[in-house]
Amino acid sequence: MAFHSSDYQTEVAYNPFARLRMAIVATRKNGSMMVWGVLAAIGASLAFTLMDVFVKAMPDIPSSELTFFRGVVGLLVIPLLCMRTGEAFFTHHNKRLLCLRGFFGSMGLLFYFLSIHGLTLGDSQILAQLSAFFMCILSPIFLHERLPLRAVPALVIITAGTFSVIEIWNFSSFNIYALYGIAGGFCSAAAYIVISTLAERGMKNGTEIVFYFQIFSIIIGLALMDGFVMPHGLEWLWIFGMGVMALAAQMLMTWAFQHINSILVSFLMYTEILFHILSGWALWGERMGIYSWIGGTLIVLGSMMLLVYKPRDDKRRSTHVIVGDKKTEENDSTLPQTV
Repeated sequence: MAFHSSDYQTEVAYNPFARLRMAIVATRKNGSMMVWGVLAAIGASLAFTLMDVFVKAMPDIPSSELTFFRGVVGLLVIPLLCMRTGEAFFTHHNKRLLCLRGFFGSMGLLFYFLSIHGLTLGDSQILAQLSAFFMCILSPIFLHERLPLRAVPALVIITAGTFSVIEIWNFSSFNIYALYGIAGGFCSAAAYIVISTLAERGMKNGTEIVFYFQIFSIIIGLALMDGFVMPHGLEWLWIFGMGVMALAAQMLMTWAFQHINSILVSFLMYTEILFHILSGWALWGERMGIYSWIGGTLIVLGSMMLLVYKPRDDKRRSTHVIVGDKKTEENDSTLPQTV
């Protein structure tokens, strides 16, 4: 029996678990590659968690200063990236958009570091997942993409989850650090929007995007720095580890996206929340309340739904293609990664 595209759109395109099954089936064609890809995605989640553990281990170092050091360490890596990719890190093209991407990405990093210093690692990471929510809000405005009506329930679920995590009804629990976490998610989404705009203009130089991110991390860190707190002893090691783990996470995640289906990678990256919760509990005795567990579950569920509900124009309606009477899966390079 022939498979019609209309059947596909209703039975698969708006069913996140159906798409996940197809992603796994598509990846199984090379079993060993799938294993290494899964390990790379989980390794990226673990590396991002270790980066945040190093940040949490430096409560006396201001977040602005940590943002500055993050930019400096990342900038030192740029020559290595250029040698590996053969790309120039400064071309004089799309400077305004690249500056916007650097600004929003750096502000997202700063807000995230601020939230880590005031929330549990688990709560800060849960609120970071709001970038998917803000992407769906911003994409129709700036990318002129259509928001499917079927995405609305996912947005409502994420909103309810956010209210639960921050306990909006309990003013003693609702604090400025929760707002920092939400602001970080918004800035990350704005950075993704700019990256999508750059992609639409044909820019494929990832090294230059990374370069601007590091430069603006240094500028914003310096601009907001109220005095300089000199790191001592192990804090220098934590700063170096923060930069190295960020680089390792980026490399592992990029490798995973290149070798296994992007939908599968995106689902696997949610293990980062679990790693954050376990690290906070093991190292600082942090315990998440019942409302954080409920809210985190809702945010993750809604974000998974948005993996397939996210706005797309007619030319990029789905990552799947129809070949004869069979369904196949293509990798989706438009999925946001990390700031």
